[in-house]
Amino acid sequence: MKRKILVVELWGLGDLTFATPVIAAALENDEIHLVGKGHAVELLRPSFPRLRFCAYEAPWTVFQGKYDLWKWKWLELLRLVVRLRKEKYDLVISVRNDPRNHFFMWLVGGRQRVSFVLEGIRRFLDTDRLFLTRRLRRRDSKQHKVEDWQQLGAEIGLQGDSSAGTELDHTRYRTGRVDAIFEGVEKPVICLHAGARIAVRRWPEEYFINIVKRLRKEFDFHLIVIPEPCTVPSRLAEVADSFVTDLPVGGLVDLIGRVDLMLCNDSAPGHIAACLGRPSITFFGPSDPDWFRPWGDGHKVIIRDICPWRPCFDYCKFSEPHCMTKLMPETVWPEVEQHIRTLIASGELTGAFLKSDVTAGPAFV
Repeated sequence: MKRKILVVELWGLGDLTFATPVIAAALENDEIHLVGKGHAVELLRPSFPRLRFCAYEAPWTVFQGKYDLWKWKWLELLRLVVRLRKEKYDLVISVRNDPRNHFFMWLVGGRQRVSFVLEGIRRFLDTDRLFLTRRLRRRDSKQHKVEDWQQLGAEIGLQGDSSAGTELDHTRYRTGRVDAIFEGVEKPVICLHAGARIAVRRWPEEYFINIVKRLRKEFDFHLIVIPEPCTVPSRLAEVADSFVTDLPVGGLVDLIGRVDLMLCNDSAPGHIAACLGRPSITFFGPSDPDWFRPWGDGHKVIIRDICPWRPCFDYCKFSEPHCMTKLMPETVWPEVEQHIRTLIASGELTGAFLKSDVTAGPAFV
């Protein structure tokens, strides 16, 4: 019997990519709605045209001021709840073990409300019993968020392949602007996305420049740079072959789907690359790669436990994020080079990356 399911994913683009295995599986037999930020439509609609969207910027998902209750748009929230209650959902699902999410799910009033419960000392709240009808516990406290969605999909009896990896169909995002960026480009393409929504996740620009200069000595490629919007003008323009700004979400998916390798911070572009089957090298700082690394094979996480407070999940105690600013390019360069040579040796990257006057070196496996 066809069910009406509401997926609650109110956070960022990367979080939305983690939900794609369950969304794809559920769409095979059920009617699926998703409530999330406005960018959810741009990211998911081309790949999942039958997915229905409800845009909402939840005030408890902002990085700062989330508990300034007097600033919340209460009338907007009330209208949303009334609208969603009229849908009479069979299932409301989320992987966030967050009482605010669970309260929202309870307000929506689905016949079954399924999510993960709080663990450890935070369980004294015990709001899960009030707000959820089915309470899940992770098989492994360190399992990836994709595995959370896979576990939830199995729990609600999806008949499709909810154990599949994340996936988007980049051919459905084609844009003339990205066509123009790739026009005449014959070399393998590396995309460097230097941004991240949270500032403490950004590796310093001068470190990226250092890595690019080292890459130029060893490999032959066309470099597309997408800077963090708040850092424009950017020194990265000096080392770029193409410098791209103001790219919408759909254009970003289109561009990443055409590159050979992604360099980025712990941010959405790495997860989009994973959805599109593109290998990546990701620089991690305050977050935990066990939960949030790009999903699948072909991805390299560059990380060091420099700071004793890591992972702080973006709430840095210092004037600068030492886990990023002390992650020096000369220290991580051997890992970057080794990963690229491994991808070439395995055939995931074309041998055209190698300069004719540079020996291939050992195949790292």
